[in-house]
Amino acid sequence: MTIARFFIKYQSHSNRQLIDEGEELILLGKTIHTPMVLASCEKCLILEWIDTIKNPNMQSQMGVALANLHQNHHQYFGFHIDNKIGQTPQLNAVGQNINNWSYFFWEYRLLYQIELAHQNKQIDQFEYQQLLKIKDKLPSLLGDKITPVLLHGDLWSGNVLSGENHPYFIDTASYYGHREIDFSLTFMFGGFDDNFYQSYNKAYPLDSGFDRRKPPYMLYHYLNHLNIFGRGYHGNVMDCVKTINN
Repeated sequence: MTIARFFIKYQSHSNRQLIDEGEELILLGKTIHTPMVLASCEKCLILEWIDTIKNPNMQSQMGVALANLHQNHHQYFGFHIDNKIGQTPQLNAVGQNINNWSYFFWEYRLLYQIELAHQNKQIDQFEYQQLLKIKDKLPSLLGDKITPVLLHGDLWSGNVLSGENHPYFIDTASYYGHREIDFSLTFMFGGFDDNFYQSYNKAYPLDSGFDRRKPPYMLYHYLNHLNIFGRGYHGNVMDCVKTINN
């Protein structure tokens, strides 16, 4: 007798979060491997069960998969729904038709996190002002020729499962943005080796200046971790600020 196994995510409060998460997985699943969405409602998301196994080609396969995902272009930055990055709301400029990346990244990514950190007293007034100065740095730092592409949005090692033949990507925070921001967490928390970066770059070569754009993109995720987990990430936030403002 075959025993069917499923993975069920449950939440006690009824809202669209798990429904939206299922829609993101279906969207990404058109290009890369994600668990099949079997059903969703305002309290649960039912996914196929993925058996994990050691896969010696996992790193290179992840790089190629991410490169393929980033080939999905869009006219505007953002997404058709707001979602979450971890526990934090992630506003996606729904219906705003924004085609300027530095504007979108400031207004809908950094500024929201900065204001939240200030309200939560995770940064003091001087640090708050230092963070606000970043706004004027972004246009020249990020440039104006960035194409919106489909992102995973929360890519760290815990959000990729090692399947027998390929990786499965889970727990997305998707939107259309600059592809480089999808690498931020891979630098911050490890779990990705040279095979990952090399296979991505071979499939979809990165633009020059990639390294100098890393600090603002890492700052977004460090701010989010500061807002969720507290002062342990304060030093990381301010190190990024210092690098950007110097």
